[in-house]
Formats: sequence, structure tokens, C-alpha cells
Amino acid sequence: MRPRLALITLSLAACSLAPAPKPMTKTFEGQPGAAPARCLVVLLPGMGDRASTFREEGFVADIQGSGASVDIVAADATMGYYYRGVVVERIAADVLGPLRGRYEQVWMMGVSMGGFGSLHYAQQHADEVDAVAVFAPYLGSRRLSAEIRDAGGLAHWTPDPPATITKKNYQRQLWSWLHRVTSGAARGPTLYVGYGDDDRLARQDALLAAALPQAHVFHAQGGHDWPVWRGLLQQFLQRSQFTTRCAPPRSPAPIE
Repeated sequence: MRPRLALITLSLAACSLAPAPKPMTKTFEGQPGAAPARCLVVLLPGMGDRASTFREEGFVADIQGSGASVDIVAADATMGYYYRGVVVERIAADVLGPLRGRYEQVWMMGVSMGGFGSLHYAQQHADEVDAVAVFAPYLGSRRLSAEIRDAGGLAHWTPDPPATITKKNYQRQLWSWLHRVTSGAARGPTLYVGYGDDDRLARQDALLAAALPQAHVFHAQGGHDWPVWRGLLQQFLQRSQFTTRCAPPRSPAPIE
């Protein structure tokens, strides 16, 4: 089992060596059968994982087994794209670009770093993302989360005004966008968050959870790893609006 939280603290020197191939590669899992899928699910991996990890860890099978009418695309959004600040650009061009306009809804899901990436993408492309579900997302520095906590939570924190996103302000801009979406001050996708209660990121994630409807928050025992995330996915599939909003179209009633 890889030490994920140790990977999160990778040195900048090591990150600078991480590749960011162009175009970004992806895996595509089409809905069985000939009927077109109603929804597209976009999966973003955590640090140290690849697009293929979602199939290996059972995420693809669980989503396909939910009864939802979906195609699934997993992006190989590895650390190099984040370090170079091009993850959103490459997902837009290489992952969603070829599929844009084919689906009634787009749902983004990510684990750990991929949870951050899902929110970061939706922040900049809110018009094309209908819902975001993140499991144990990395949400920035402890100092910033402490600032939000000391203010009494996200609802009481004073967000920064919208600004061009840079390496210096991207964390504050993400939280500011989350403030506006959860408060109703801005339109945005439906948000869901899940995390393990023993996860070292749990205090961060709880700040976002507290700003969401209770039905959009999922908990599990355990820390920061795939068995926990798969359990959170099961809760999400059973309790969220996903399978309803992406239900297969009803067959027309027979003509008598």
C-alpha cells in the first residue's frame, strides 16, 4: 500500500520532474449496450495513482453497477499537470473536449488530489459541470483552513473577490468560489463530499461538509486510502441524486 499522505508532501524539486504529456491520456468505459448514455462521469485520480487505478480499485464496476445510464472517462491527471498549472487546460482540451455536447449531464468525481482537481476544474468551467463528488479531497494549506475555521466556518468567512487564478492565490480562490456556491451567491454544480473520520485531511474536508446539506456528506471509519474511498462511493451511489438524475430513459409505453 503506498503512503499517500507522504506523497502529498513531495518536494517541489521532485514535482518538477513529474511528466505532463500532451495530450493527457484517458481511459473510456462506455455504457454496455447500444443505447447512448445520459450522463458522463469524469474520474480524477489521487497522487501516485493513474487513470487505470479506478478500474483496479472497483470504482468503475461500482458505478456501472449502480443502474445509472453513464459513460465513464478516467483522466490520467498526474502530479506534473498540477505542478505546471495546466491540469484544467488539458482536461478541457483532451478529456472533455472530444466528448463535449454528447451528454445531458457531466459529473466529476475525484479522490484526494483528484478531488481538488475536480473542484478546481468546476470552478473554472461551472457552465459545463452539473455535479461534483469528491472523496477525501486535498483542499489547500492548513493555515488557510485554520483561518476559515477561526472565522466560524465557511459561511462566516470573508471570501476574496474573484481574480485571475495564479500559483499564489489558487487555494484562496477555490475556497472563495466554494463560499459563493454554497451560500447561493453564485451558480455552481451540486457538491458532495465524503471522507474517512481518521483521515488527516478530515478537518479540512469537514469545513466544506459543514457548508453542504447533510444528505450531501458521507463519512466512513478509516483513513486516506482506497478501501475507505470505495465505501464512500457506495454511500454516494445509494444516497445521492446520482442514480436518479442519470437514470436510464423510460421506454415508451406500447401502443395498444
